[in-house]
Amino acid sequence: MDKTPKTAIRGMMLYVLALLVLGVLAGAAYTIYGHPADPSERPAAETIPQTAPAPQ
Repeated sequence: MDKTPKTAIRGMMLYVLALLVLGVLAGAAYTIYGHPADPSERPAAETIPQTAPAPQ
């Protein structure tokens, strides 16, 4: 099998690094700006009915 050129390996590593950086930036932006615009709106966790555990 032929050896992979170092430039190709460097390019792939740079591509993976760029994807990781973009993922972190997208996650940070979602965390900062992903909240509801209306603060009076109830969180989704409060709208899910909670069932009580069955008595034993």
